[in-house]
Amino acid sequence: MEQSKQRKRLPAPALAGIIAAVVIVILIGAYCGLCKWVQDNGRLLPGAQAQDSTGAVVLDLGGVNQQDAVSQLSAYMEEHLEGRTLTLRYGDGQSVELSGSMLESDPQAAVERGMAAKAEQPFLKLGILWLGLGREPVSLSLDALSFTPEGEREAKRLLERIAEELYVAPVDFTYEVGDEELTLTRGTDGEEVDVDALMEQVREALSSGQTQLTVKTQTVPTAELNGEILAELVYVEPQASQVLEDGTISPTVVGMSVDPAEAQAILDQTGPGESCVIPVVFLHPDLSEAEQYLYRDRLSTVTTYLDGVYARSYNVGLAASSCNGTVIMPGEVFSYLGTIGNPSTANGYKMSTGYANGETVDMVGGGICQVSSCIYYCTVYANLEIVNRAAHAFSTGYIPNGLDATVYYPSLDYKFRNNTDYPIKIVSYVSGNTVTVSFYGTKTDDTYVQTQRYTTSTTPWETVYEPDESIPLGTTKVKTTPYTGYEVDVYRCVYDGNGNLISRTYENHSRYAKRDRVILFNPADAPSLGLTPEGDPLPEGPVTEEPTPEPTPEPGHHPGAYPVAGAYPQRGTHTPAHPVCAAHLPARRHGNRGRLRRDRRLSAHVSRLFPGDGGLHVGHPVQQRPGLVRGPQGEL
Repeated sequence: MEQSKQRKRLPAPALAGIIAAVVIVILIGAYCGLCKWVQDNGRLLPGAQAQDSTGAVVLDLGGVNQQDAVSQLSAYMEEHLEGRTLTLRYGDGQSVELSGSMLESDPQAAVERGMAAKAEQPFLKLGILWLGLGREPVSLSLDALSFTPEGEREAKRLLERIAEELYVAPVDFTYEVGDEELTLTRGTDGEEVDVDALMEQVREALSSGQTQLTVKTQTVPTAELNGEILAELVYVEPQASQVLEDGTISPTVVGMSVDPAEAQAILDQTGPGESCVIPVVFLHPDLSEAEQYLYRDRLSTVTTYLDGVYARSYNVGLAASSCNGTVIMPGEVFSYLGTIGNPSTANGYKMSTGYANGETVDMVGGGICQVSSCIYYCTVYANLEIVNRAAHAFSTGYIPNGLDATVYYPSLDYKFRNNTDYPIKIVSYVSGNTVTVSFYGTKTDDTYVQTQRYTTSTTPWETVYEPDESIPLGTTKVKTTPYTGYEVDVYRCVYDGNGNLISRTYENHSRYAKRDRVILFNPADAPSLGLTPEGDPLPEGPVTEEPTPEPTPEPGHHPGAYPVAGAYPQRGTHTPAHPVCAAHLPARRHGNRGRLRRDRRLSAHVSRLFPGDGGLHVGHPVQQRPGLVRGPQGEL
């Protein structure tokens, strides 16, 4: 029995082991229970901290249950957002303030992120963290703020207004093709504000407590441009006219191109918004097969008389020969001086009379303006575009007033543009005592042109006496032949084939100065002429004017031989020499009665010579316009 009792008695070490095991089991169970409680207690782990965007701890929420944590965060954010202000700077020193009250926090989301961080921890570690034995604090970030619905609307409205003020539209490049070159203006980049991006910047600034923010714009690029792009845009393929199936003639297309490398070199030297000039090559189509029907129609024609002076007639014939056969392509500008060149002795022109400072003087090239006037006349009646035209200083007599065109080398030229779709050929020649100019081209309709000309004012010339001791006693001499002054308005009227007016457009205002007849007398003859020695009328009693002899014709005013068509040098390049000016010679006048007879003869002569002109009308004055530019020294 004693032996049996000894077997049931456990040794002390064993008993101690058992007790220790039991305690361990209890502790393990208790710890597991603690971990389970921590997992399910709805509280944040000890060490949970609310931090702003800078990382600064603003609230310690360790061990706080979820609901209380949300309440504490809400109270904190409401207090601190209300006091925040952001100064938004933009433009040239402008600014506006935005309040932090536009934002709202989401404390629930922050707390949920803290609870999620707890759930991610290992189960057996929860107890350690809860007991504060761990070193893994949970951060509750408060930088994820958002606009309130009202704050978002207000902020967007404000930022859109700022964006509108700062917006600069991009300007694309532009170009215009001239007579020989292309003028291009480079584009400029624009500027704009990305409102959505700026909204995000404002939200982040208000969230972080930033006090200032500068609005920055971004570039809006203009259209891309380089030599290759420009060459592709400008290029036009030349096309010759063809007879179509319906019998009509297709338009003639003048081609155009630029050298890409040359264009690029010029563009590289041109800054944004600056202009540059780029050479253009015009590509004329081959019209050899189309000439038979291209110049089938006479668009206009005019014939004027020459005065019989050989040198002047020769100059007129030479100028007409230079223009004869000239073809003006569609869109091309005809230059009269560019065609005949410098009217100098080196180019075959002779001395004749012209105008300089209101006087009739000898100069090289006198008479060539009669050809330019005929070309202008034909330009009007062919209904073409006038580029540059100026009236003579005095009425010409060989063409109706308002339908003349003076030139002066090299500063004053006559130019017109072929604004039709077909080439135009000039046919000009001298035959006998006349010069004829005609335009030939392709008519596509039955329209025709007439002009309406109104003399809005007439200034008669007067007789002026000048003393000259070299004049023999008992005689007088006409120093200056007179001209009546006129102001004329011209209108271009286009009619259809039935005579119905299609359009009536203002053509020009021409001002022709009057020139007094100047008579030289010997001062000793003054009393017999009723004049003072200075040439003024005597103050007492009526002045009886002695009959004056016929005006002495100026040298060269007699019929003579002159070249005929085909007797002049052909068109070609003329070498410039020196500026010249010339004009027609004035008609012979014999006092006021002679002037009246001459004007009547001229009116009848013009009516016969220009039957389609519409007549010379005297009507009510129209609005006055500035006078046209003339040469600084004279007229051709």
